Amino acid sequence: MIVKKQQMSFKKLVALAVLLAMMCATVVVFPDASYAASSAVIRYDQSMGERDPNVFGGAINVLDGASDVDALRAAGVTMARRDVYLSQILPNTTVAQYLADMSVPGGVDDPSTWDWSQYAWVDTYHNKGMKNMLILSYNVAWLSSSNNNNGVPKNWVVYEDIIKKIVQHFAGKVDYIEVWNEPDHANFLDLTNSGYTSRLTAYKDIYRHAANAIRTVNATIPIGGPVLSNTDTSWADAMLKDATIKPNVNFLSYHQYQQNPDGEQAIVALRNVAAANGVPDMPIYLTEWNWDWQYIGSPMNNDSVDAIPYDAQRLGDMIYQGVAGAAYFAFNKQTTHPDFYSIYANGNLTPKLSAYRLLSKQLGLGDGKFLLRGSNWSNGAATIVARGATNAAGHPVAWVVNTSTAGDQLALTFQGLKPGVQYTATAYEASRWQDATSSSFTTSFTTDLSGNGSISFWLPYKAVVGLKLTEQDNRTNLALQASATADSHVMSGFEAGKAADGNDATRWASAYTSGTHWLTMDLGAAKSFNEVDVYWETAYSVDYTVQVSANNSSWTTVKTVTGNASPGWKVHRFPLQNARYIKINSTAAAWGQGVSIFSVNVYRDEYTRLEASSSVGSYVRHQNSRGRIDATIDPFADSQFRRVPGLADSGGVSFESVNFPGRYLRHKNGELWLEANDNSTLFKQDATWWVRPGLANATRSSFESYNYPGAYIRHRGSLLYNEAVTTAQAESDATFRIYTE
Repeated sequence: MIVKKQQMSFKKLVALAVLLAMMCATVVVFPDASYAASSAVIRYDQSMGERDPNVFGGAINVLDGASDVDALRAAGVTMARRDVYLSQILPNTTVAQYLADMSVPGGVDDPSTWDWSQYAWVDTYHNKGMKNMLILSYNVAWLSSSNNNNGVPKNWVVYEDIIKKIVQHFAGKVDYIEVWNEPDHANFLDLTNSGYTSRLTAYKDIYRHAANAIRTVNATIPIGGPVLSNTDTSWADAMLKDATIKPNVNFLSYHQYQQNPDGEQAIVALRNVAAANGVPDMPIYLTEWNWDWQYIGSPMNNDSVDAIPYDAQRLGDMIYQGVAGAAYFAFNKQTTHPDFYSIYANGNLTPKLSAYRLLSKQLGLGDGKFLLRGSNWSNGAATIVARGATNAAGHPVAWVVNTSTAGDQLALTFQGLKPGVQYTATAYEASRWQDATSSSFTTSFTTDLSGNGSISFWLPYKAVVGLKLTEQDNRTNLALQASATADSHVMSGFEAGKAADGNDATRWASAYTSGTHWLTMDLGAAKSFNEVDVYWETAYSVDYTVQVSANNSSWTTVKTVTGNASPGWKVHRFPLQNARYIKINSTAAAWGQGVSIFSVNVYRDEYTRLEASSSVGSYVRHQNSRGRIDATIDPFADSQFRRVPGLADSGGVSFESVNFPGRYLRHKNGELWLEANDNSTLFKQDATWWVRPGLANATRSSFESYNYPGAYIRHRGSLLYNEAVTTAQAESDATFRIYTE
């Protein structure tokens, strides 16, 4: 669809019939079916595969200013698709003259004599770090069977020579090439006097010769087509069935303008065609998309705030379907193309670019390859789509698009994060009120032992809210200092060291073979640690052991796991070890062949245990959430706590459960209970204690209530209470020995 404006006049005629209706429409309606929710779940323990940042690309007619390109880049635009018109570059001549001059320096075939004046933008885009997709657009009249710029070339030797020299001119500055544009359309591929009766047949010959010419210059640059104006798959099928064309079809591309998002089913259809022709991994590019193709200045194609949720929904659908790249039509400037633009005449960006800024820039999805995660949502007042990913830097991110006219309080749950870790969620909003240039709010939560956490916030209508999660874990991960080896790796890029690089988006993957697979971490020297966390990919292990060694030959098993039923983070805590080597030894894989690990984290966590002075050998623990003391404790972690600065006053202390992160010992009605922190003032006060010299033994400790002065933690029998201490027995029961490991 990228053509000069005068070439689109036929579309204007069609548009006039619907212009009045379009101008009268003031409310944009999105489909409600299967897109409604007031709660959503993002599954970081599910990997949906790698996705490409080129989804944040755009098509351009005219946009040459460096400052305008800077504005697009700042908003996260990653790729530009634009025409190279043969008719603008080639001199006026004849086929005979061109052929005669091919052996004469300085003739009409010499590209140094051609007009390149309108193509400085190729350098500008390239120098600004934007990927370039060039469309080799059409023909020149003197080489055309129809004597216009859209006819079939009548001499393939000349056509190939022209294509070769254009590609040579832009060498090193172009990343992808499309051949022709919308050849299924009569106005763009004219068969007059060509001898062809089918545009598909003509296009196959055009593509074949263009690809042959390109390959004489560049053996690896991706070439694609058929660049159709619609979602018809028959052209792609015909190209892939042609043995003379198929080797040079490196991606399939098409265009789709639609007012009601459908989940981008055309991507699925084209991928199925590719798979049927033996190339299931064929990249699919949607190289033009928008609300409408007509040159009528529709606000939805230009500056309507309703374009924010529409664009965000379609981008999310493309990401879900695994598009290799996409080009929104069009990132023009208002002064040059008032029918399709994304930059106002004054240089400001239109509202839709805030959706790009949020997803590509603020969430980091435009920074490199990223992993799509699982998600689901349920019905509520708002109509939403929820997605999650791990960006190239390893940060978990999520976004929720509300396409309806109703706002709602959204409950958002995260699953499969690191267990027992506090996360800060930084939110960005793209809406009629905010443009995602700065954070709209921040909040925090602590994951439980399964790596689950949740937040709740107001989701505005017709908006997209994105969240970037940052770990607030001050512990030192000893694995970051480690080297790693494994029994095997499936291919380059999946070596053992990927599990120790600190990036949860990279991974070690063993060979696709059955039997035992192992990963060994070398800490470089003997270290003390009591926790090993393993982040299993979808190819997880069902049965495995965690072993330690001083010499990489004699191994001690510190944890045995059988019947693991899911991927994601698995936390393994054990008594303090001193070792140099750690081995994850898998004996049964979920898939039967091969296992894969994103990350292994190794910690020495300081766990506190409180021994009762008046009942030696008995320790403070929780059981069924009730605070008590026991001599026999199973599971052992019930008696382990993290001593953290007091929730109500950092000068005091609070006791956070090791095996139920985010839950603290608190007093309630005089009794001690383990409960989740609800961030209320009362909870924080009830869970904060002053550390005092032991009431019965000054070398030990007692814990005075923050909000009930004179009351202390004490046991009476086997249960724990918060009570005033008035007798010698009470003083003894309120005195504890602190053990830290």
